[in-house]
Amino acid sequence: MHASPGPIPGPRLLTALAGAQLLVALDFSIIYVALPDIGGSLHFSTVALQWIVSAYAIFFAGCLLLGGQLSDAFGAGRVFLAAQLLFAASSVGAALAGSAAPLIAARVGQGVAAALLVPSTLGLLSAAYPAGPARDRAVSVWGTTGAVGLALGVTAGGGILSVASWPWIFWINLPIVAVCLLAAGPALGAAADRARTPIAASATFAACTAVVAVVLAFTELSRAEPSVPVMAVSVVTALAAGAFLAAGRSRRRPLVPGSLLRVRTLQVACVVAALYMASFGAEFYLVTLYLQDVRDWSALAAGIAFLPLAGTIVVGNTLAGRLAGRLPLGRLLASAFVLGAAGLAVLAVAVGVHGGYASGVLPGLLLSGLGQGMAFTGMFITGTRDLPPQSNSTGSALVTTAQYTGGSVGLAVLVLLHGEHPGTADFTRTFLVTAAVATAAAPLALALLARDGSATTTESHPAIPAETRSGGQQ
Repeated sequence: MHASPGPIPGPRLLTALAGAQLLVALDFSIIYVALPDIGGSLHFSTVALQWIVSAYAIFFAGCLLLGGQLSDAFGAGRVFLAAQLLFAASSVGAALAGSAAPLIAARVGQGVAAALLVPSTLGLLSAAYPAGPARDRAVSVWGTTGAVGLALGVTAGGGILSVASWPWIFWINLPIVAVCLLAAGPALGAAADRARTPIAASATFAACTAVVAVVLAFTELSRAEPSVPVMAVSVVTALAAGAFLAAGRSRRRPLVPGSLLRVRTLQVACVVAALYMASFGAEFYLVTLYLQDVRDWSALAAGIAFLPLAGTIVVGNTLAGRLAGRLPLGRLLASAFVLGAAGLAVLAVAVGVHGGYASGVLPGLLLSGLGQGMAFTGMFITGTRDLPPQSNSTGSALVTTAQYTGGSVGLAVLVLLHGEHPGTADFTRTFLVTAAVATAAAPLALALLARDGSATTTESHPAIPAETRSGGQQ
């Protein structure tokens, strides 16, 4: 049996970890149905509304690697506590915001808190559950709450807006934080097993700046006269990228250890995570805007429309958790993305022919939900399988960094494609783009895992050190 110096794995710990993932996912998607209300109340333009979502996502993506390093250096339990407290404080700030600037600043705070929370959560999970079936089951539970949180966030937002004003979508975070802290218990005092090491703060700051600048450039391309802003942010992107590369070469404390970058399963997980969020993650934004702006549905009706999606995501998560020990990981991921892409294609057709909800939109949601549920769990099982114990949090942070960077850039591209006032043809085009992105992940997963010989099941070699698997031979 695997012995962990931290808390004993049990229902309380898993509840805390799953609840933290629910909080992160919920806050990414709950905002969607509230966008029209917030835009009207705080006078956001259609394109600027993207920043209520992206302010969270890009700072989340940009600061994840720092969160992973902090968790590895100071203890995942301590970082978990700090992240939950920052999340609560930022949620209060967002709920009390009376104008656009304070709201976006609070969303930045939530993104930074999430960037600390996810690596610490996965660090605690990896330390508590040994690689193999035990960890696969734990990741499946954790992944289920995350993927369901993305879908239920839209439903919960619609329900809240039907009885209260938009600030309540932020107040709801406080009881979730309280439950997570109470359930975590002794894990909050967990410390790192080795001496503290310097943190690559300069490289992390440069990486965050580069991501923000890239998304800003795509956002500005949607405006009528974007040339000067785009040129400015392009310069900022180049400078930040150069600073990132220079800082990343530091031998004192590189942003990501070179040995970690050579772990093939981690490489694959990062690639498919970016494509996952650029396709399935954008589905929530597109479907919400389509139902509310084109079909003139209420926020509550649009939220309820996502319930079947949440249900099939749970089925997909559970199915992936069971299949991970039986099917090659490459085949599991490829099947998941092809299935989800088919659902997105059905949505594109339904939008194009003005199909009804039951005959067009619902089948698309069911198919895409099953695929994305399988893909979410599969990509994190793949990404965490071969990580060396001393880099659990940093490696997990890499996967989530790729996930939300892909989501931010993907969302910016879709906003560019459908413009300020999207119509039916624009939504058809953007759904087809997301389907193409999801489809591209399938052959990539098969080819990259097969090349390394890592397309075996998670039960094939749960105890082999990561260093022996990163070179390509087994």
